[in-house]
Amino acid sequence: MREWLLLALVCISFPLVLKRPFWGMVIYLGASVVRPEMLFWGGIQGSYVFKAYYLLILFGMLLHHDFKKVGLAARREFLLMVWLAGAIVISIMSAQYPVYRDYYYVIELLKGFGICALLFILINDFEEIRTIQNVLLGCFAFMAVWGIDQHLRGNERLEGLGGSAWGDSNGVAAMFILILPVALARMYASKNRKQFWISLGIVALFVALITCTKSRSGLIGLVACLAAFGFYTRRAVNVARIAIVLTICAIPFATQEYIARMKTMEGSAGLQSSTLDRVTMWKAGLMVFADNPLLGTGFLTFPEAKMRYEDQFLYLDDEYRDELFRTENKKVTHNTYIQLLSDCGLLGAVPFFLLVAGGILRGMQARRLLPRAPEKSDELLWLGGISAGITGFAVCIITIDAVLTIDLYVQLVLASILYHKIVEGCKEPSPELATTGNRLTVEGTTA
Repeated sequence: MREWLLLALVCISFPLVLKRPFWGMVIYLGASVVRPEMLFWGGIQGSYVFKAYYLLILFGMLLHHDFKKVGLAARREFLLMVWLAGAIVISIMSAQYPVYRDYYYVIELLKGFGICALLFILINDFEEIRTIQNVLLGCFAFMAVWGIDQHLRGNERLEGLGGSAWGDSNGVAAMFILILPVALARMYASKNRKQFWISLGIVALFVALITCTKSRSGLIGLVACLAAFGFYTRRAVNVARIAIVLTICAIPFATQEYIARMKTMEGSAGLQSSTLDRVTMWKAGLMVFADNPLLGTGFLTFPEAKMRYEDQFLYLDDEYRDELFRTENKKVTHNTYIQLLSDCGLLGAVPFFLLVAGGILRGMQARRLLPRAPEKSDELLWLGGISAGITGFAVCIITIDAVLTIDLYVQLVLASILYHKIVEGCKEPSPELATTGNRLTVEGTTA
């Protein structure tokens, strides 16, 4: 029954997507959060949804001659993605160790980058960006309710929420941190009390979900994204007040176990702290990078590459070292930046670093423009929200591997598009506005 219902919904939406491919993009991004396989307890029955909408979007764009605007994709962010993808392919071709299904992950990454290119072509104004963000907020709110329900039913740290796409509890927390400041932006940009309280409720829901994960990196990322939003939007005092309210909302979910976990760094094996686990893996990753600085040892090869450096850690307890360098289910870096350095060298790490830095820079640009373009305050609030989410996520991925997280690249692209739309729409831009960014065309300038 579920399969037939999903198929019916997909078929009904076909004419809408063909008429306006933008809606196909909205559905695709929404389905990447509330994934179809969740309807089938992890089965693959709904996996055709992504292929179907991808093809529909392309066909609809062909019908509307949208590919004439393909030059719009030649922005800094997409060019860096192309660089990153090329570096990953080169690292695989020159890999020193075999990796199972390495090209499968490359194809998944390329599909995500393709979506990013299509976003550059399809999005025409701020309302479309807001529509995508609102749909994503709705989908994440649904997942938050589902996650809290799972927490109350025994899935204490929400392992597996979001399927395999979000990884462990740290990954789940990072995903909600990526989107949480957008809800704050929606709240502050709301035009009526109803929208304000709904947005605040979504923010509180996300904070409760992050608390349920018991993720220490999630807590740090949460603080970082709230602080960044306050700074980028020049609302530090207001955000501090909201933070007090959110803390009160999170108290029912902050169990004694949660508080104890925040205080202690004891690892699951009880041998040493989880902090030392990660620091040791980071040291090993930097050793791998030091010996292979340009191309790395190959994408996703760190678990194998680090094994040759076990002798560098003889100062550790024998039992603990054996656990870290175990031959079964080998440990990963737990750090996206070091993962790229060790796997792909500078050739792959540099474009990723520049992408993340660019996303953070958008928030700084929003802060700078707020007093100069008051007529664009709503758009700048949303830009600050998207950038603050990227900032918080950038902190979270210090302790997780997230190179393949497509949602990050989507937010980076949306931040870029929104920034350029804001600058293009300014009636009397300053010289700084007229020269900042890539391929800016300022219209309606008065003498």
